Amino acid sequence: MSYYLFIFVFIIGLCLGSFLNVLIHRLPKGEKVFLDRSKCPHCGTYLKWYHNIPLLSFILLRGRCAFCHQKISLIYPAVELLTATLLLLVYLKFYYHLTTFIFLAIYLLFGITISFIDLKTKEIPDILSLPLFFLGILFSSLGHNPKVPGFELSFISGLAGIGLLFLINEVYYFLTKRDGIGMGDLKLMAGIGSYFSYYSFYYVLLYGSIIGVVSYFIHRIYQKMMKKEKVEEAEELLKTEIPFGPFLFIGSLLYLFFH
Repeated sequence: MSYYLFIFVFIIGLCLGSFLNVLIHRLPKGEKVFLDRSKCPHCGTYLKWYHNIPLLSFILLRGRCAFCHQKISLIYPAVELLTATLLLLVYLKFYYHLTTFIFLAIYLLFGITISFIDLKTKEIPDILSLPLFFLGILFSSLGHNPKVPGFELSFISGLAGIGLLFLINEVYYFLTKRDGIGMGDLKLMAGIGSYFSYYSFYYVLLYGSIIGVVSYFIHRIYQKMMKKEKVEEAEELLKTEIPFGPFLFIGSLLYLFFH
């Protein structure tokens, strides 16, 4: 494999990550994705093309808007760098089969967008979660999915993903009298199932739950140290709404790379 090809895939990943930033910022607001130029979220000034060079523009502008000089959120370069890194890792693992790489790259793009929107709004748009289910079925039906050999298993696994989280939520509701899992998470699990089969559910939920709990407590400790929020009672903490989508996605990636 050529190092130049690695660099090319990484650069493509940065560019795709830049587009994902547009989706993450605009989809929750219902704004146009393709027919409007990028603008500063602080001053509203439309940006020049050279202000939108992935990662490089952020570094050259020292993380500030070229016009109002307000700080640019670190989420923008983080999404670009994360997308490029994950795309390169998928390429390194599945470079030998172009169709497999393309379908898994699409999964990455959807998953990253879903994760950051869920973190931001605690909602997962249907326009992102539902296509994953059908893409996973198409991927498996074409015979190029190394995790799922065909249509039937992919389809059943997608439905099983919905059923499993629905059952978990029903048990949680019976015990606490409140929902613990959102509908967006159920639909995301359908996509995970169609891509990786129901054999992945144990690992996805295990990894996602552990990472989610650890991340939550690290976040709470940071808030307490910085005194950003008042100290909450234990009962209030248990009622805190935590976006589960990003952790399901992380769990699915760990399954993809290590199982």
